[in-house]
Amino acid sequence: MPSLLLEIGTEELPAAACREAEAQLPELARAHIGTAPSQLFVGPRRLALLIDDLPERTADEWVKGPPENLRDQAAAGFAKKHDVAVDELELRDGFLGVTVPGRELREVLPEQIDRIVRGFSFTKSMRWDESGIRFARPVRWVLAKLDAETIVGETSFGHRFTRGAVEIPTAAAYANVLRSADVEPVADERRRLIVEGLDAIGGWSDPGGKLAEVVHLVEKPIVLESRFDERFLQLPERVIVTTMQSHQRYFPIEGNRFALVEARLEDASFTFERDVAAGIDALADRLAAITFFAGAGSFAEKAERVAKLVERLGGGDASLEAARLAKADQASELVREFPELEGYIGAEYARLAGYPDAVTKAIEEQYLPDASRGPLPQTEPGKVLAAADKLDTLRDAFELGHKPGGLTIDRELLPEELREFVEERLESLLDVPVEYVRAARASNAPDLGGVARRAEELYRERESPEFEGVYTAYDRAHRLAGKAQEEAAPQLDRGLLVEDAEKELAETLAKVAIDGNGDIKAALESGAELAPVMERFFDEVLVMAEDEAVRANRLRLLLDVRDTLGALGDFSQIPR
Repeated sequence: MPSLLLEIGTEELPAAACREAEAQLPELARAHIGTAPSQLFVGPRRLALLIDDLPERTADEWVKGPPENLRDQAAAGFAKKHDVAVDELELRDGFLGVTVPGRELREVLPEQIDRIVRGFSFTKSMRWDESGIRFARPVRWVLAKLDAETIVGETSFGHRFTRGAVEIPTAAAYANVLRSADVEPVADERRRLIVEGLDAIGGWSDPGGKLAEVVHLVEKPIVLESRFDERFLQLPERVIVTTMQSHQRYFPIEGNRFALVEARLEDASFTFERDVAAGIDALADRLAAITFFAGAGSFAEKAERVAKLVERLGGGDASLEAARLAKADQASELVREFPELEGYIGAEYARLAGYPDAVTKAIEEQYLPDASRGPLPQTEPGKVLAAADKLDTLRDAFELGHKPGGLTIDRELLPEELREFVEERLESLLDVPVEYVRAARASNAPDLGGVARRAEELYRERESPEFEGVYTAYDRAHRLAGKAQEEAAPQLDRGLLVEDAEKELAETLAKVAIDGNGDIKAALESGAELAPVMERFFDEVLVMAEDEAVRANRLRLLLDVRDTLGALGDFSQIPR
């Protein structure tokens, strides 16, 4: 009975994805091949399994058809569907059916393997190409061997930098062939080698439990001892240990010593040198083959769109050149291995290629700010490029139906001119009348996503009685007090409230609560409480009283009504 090898080759998988795959592979094999694997091979660049003693044919399958009492109506159609005569149908437990013979294993394996590859479910995954496969990292090759026969693919691959394609003669020879190609495919063996190396150094510890992660960071582990500057010993021990373990995945040793599992620096050096040899312009030429986002074209197309936006924003030659090269590092091997280097390494490649500082700095700053209250671009070309890049991403998100429900670009972080520009773009991107977007732009929504949601919410509630009540109260206050704003008192003086109606209005206004991130319906209900009180106020109170102080106080009261309701939006922008 034959043995089956299945290997899925990938870009560098995170350790968490390796652990998820290790848990899922046995179930996927049982579900789609019918047998649990005898051995698993899980590492950063390959997920593989070996199944021994597979039957050479799949089992015969009985397919249940119509009930016997419907023989006259349905038997002929069922028999024709399965290419048998009616009298060949079998009766089992009151149902007609047919036995479908099993198939040669080599015939069914390609479709079974495809189901396994597509069956993984990672916490973080995406579609990387037109195949539609969702995976934690791009799938680069698939190899399946049935004993010595190749069923899917052509070859395996050895160590990324020291070896290339590797012929696997038989399924059973897989592990030993990879070991001769500088790859240890068995996770437990990599763990043993790492622990053996650490023990040889001695005195190591792993308080953060990083060994389980390091096992899946390298394919051929080499353990080294190193030291850090003794001046850092003044730090509390826990700070030192946490820094080494959390950031470098090092293993602390007493004093200023530590052990590390080396492989990544050598890999990074090799990759860096190969990228530099190609040059940033050659990397930019490869962007047409790399998808930016499903439905949003390639990175080359994104670069073209960003360049046009840079031009519209008034960017100069440095900004335009930076826009052309900004995404070039997406084609680099180093960014494929270390995505967190995007932008930074592109700037370094541009510098090494001789581009001026204004261009390289803009490339480095293109993703800023990259977090709430994070640093902003400091150079003019960087500011223009960062704004254009984010605008293009926002536009793609809206056009593809991925509206920024979770987008939190704080409005206060953007310079006023840039904020105005970005928010004006929302007017053409949102599927609501422009007047509602303009109203929402004046609201207390704290971020750009909140502005978009507020515009949609106001439009959705436009026919509700609560909206009508708020609109009326806002409109009446704005029409009268807005024109006489300069005459209003700087703040409300409750001692000057003499009429019952104005006292009631001040008391009701104090109860109105409008949260920038809160429930719009609840806010409208709260604000609508002012509508009948405002009606009484205008019936019983003379706003433009002869007493100058009383008049100024009443104008201030109306402005407070307008501004409180204005936290929902500038209703004067919405025609009624």
